[in-house]
Amino acid sequence: MQALARPVLAPCGGVALSGCFGPGTVRIVPAVDRIVAIVNPAAGGGKAVRRFAELEPGLRERWPRLRIDHTRHPGHATELARRALEDGVDVVVSVGGDGTANEVLCGFMDEQGENRFPHAELGLLGGGTGGDFLRQLGSPPWSAQLDAIEQPGRAIDYGVMRHCDHQGRTRVRPFLNAASAGLTGNVVARVLRASRLSRRVLGPKGIYAWNSVREIVARKEIQVELRADHGPPRRLGLALAAITNGQFFGGGMWIAPMAAIDDGQLELLYTGDLSTASLLGMLSKVFSGRHLDHPKVEAQSVRHVSLRARNEGDVVLVELDGEQPGRLPAELWVVPGGMRVRVAGLPDPVSLAHGFGEVRSSSTV
Repeated sequence: MQALARPVLAPCGGVALSGCFGPGTVRIVPAVDRIVAIVNPAAGGGKAVRRFAELEPGLRERWPRLRIDHTRHPGHATELARRALEDGVDVVVSVGGDGTANEVLCGFMDEQGENRFPHAELGLLGGGTGGDFLRQLGSPPWSAQLDAIEQPGRAIDYGVMRHCDHQGRTRVRPFLNAASAGLTGNVVARVLRASRLSRRVLGPKGIYAWNSVREIVARKEIQVELRADHGPPRRLGLALAAITNGQFFGGGMWIAPMAAIDDGQLELLYTGDLSTASLLGMLSKVFSGRHLDHPKVEAQSVRHVSLRARNEGDVVLVELDGEQPGRLPAELWVVPGGMRVRVAGLPDPVSLAHGFGEVRSSSTV
């Protein structure tokens, strides 16, 4: 397989990095006898940890060498996952929502977003605020999710975003489900600041929808430049640009119904130069995917996207798997077949004709 060229960008005044990378061919995984579950006690208002605690005695019977680690602060899941993988653990299970899964995913990566542990596998047990990655898989019940952890994993795609953090430093971070810029960056920042009571009262869909309305009403249009697959720049007053591996984001918004997690591509959807009334009308349609019928919504499959604010000093926040790590400029690309996952509801492979990854595994718990 020919290696993909690494994107080149020098955001935040940093030095551009270049080179080649690719996920390579994933070999058959050896039999698993070690598994670590990383539990986020705060995910879903504590729902995930309560459910996991109820099941823990049975899980220890099921997996005698199971180790359970609880996160204590933001970024801790990444530290715990990396430590486990460096210790030779074969399966690291994220117990929480999309944000927890993203932190665990980060533990697999090096500083350039390449998977350091291609023969290890990521397991997913849901229970967070959004739950959007599992939503596209039918939001399977926990019984099915637990059964899936015992089955061989399968290679899927993931995305990588190079961006500026809040201190202006260049950062690289992977995403399993979706990344975006514009309104959603501000919405996620609001959701992450929301109290546990408001999360409980509004629910996963309500808290994202309510904060979306607030941001649309308060929106200030910022001019950005967008490039897809190194093509000509498109300039617009950005409302939203979503670059997705999965189909849902924002607590159930069906942003990209056409997306597939193993087709070697990302889906780019963007819109701008819209009135407040038009955006509010579009919001009512996005949960059913009908926003794609709007003439100002552009959509295409891509492998690489870059975004930057045209005016220096304009701040456009980015969002990634329900986290809010920084701002534009940003560059995003896909790593086809680069991560092996164990999760319930995975569809049959879209196609192996694109030549990325492999779906075989002989590992069992």
